[in-house]
Amino acid sequence: MTRPSNSSFPSRRQFLVGSAATTLSAAGGAMLAGNPTLAAAKSESLYERLGGYNGISAVVDEFADSLFADKRINEFFIGMSDDTRAQFKQKNKNLLCNVTGGPCKVISRPANVAHHGLGITAGDFEVVAGHLRDALNKFKVGPKEQEEVFAIILGLRSQIVDRPDETRLSRDAVAQR
Repeated sequence: MTRPSNSSFPSRRQFLVGSAATTLSAAGGAMLAGNPTLAAAKSESLYERLGGYNGISAVVDEFADSLFADKRINEFFIGMSDDTRAQFKQKNKNLLCNVTGGPCKVISRPANVAHHGLGITAGDFEVVAGHLRDALNKFKVGPKEQEEVFAIILGLRSQIVDRPDETRLSRDAVAQR
């Protein structure tokens, strides 16, 4: 399944152009031109710097398992079979792979559609972000790469959080957008 053109996720091209501009301005064009080894290292995509698909897969597996086990937010995952949890992991692997410059296709719905009506609060989002940071740290992902990953994830916050306050909706209520 290909990503719809109106998807809320940045395209690989948008992400890579932004990353390339940031990398060039941070390192300095003259420094890159004078050092071919440094130029090659700086041109690696975030996908490659995260360890490619295997690196992303390990981080997402750890991340998802920690979400499923956290009593503060595991109510969002109640009733998910092992198969559904595996699909959740795969969708997140493909998403992270795609938005970091990898070859994967996004197989999930846009963030605002997938999370609408769940009553996700700002606090819930912060708990999830903390689990992602813990998983990245466990696999020794560097601070620069973590910053780039979080720039992408935080860009989706407004599409995921239904309730910017800390009040949880009842399961019978419809979230307001």
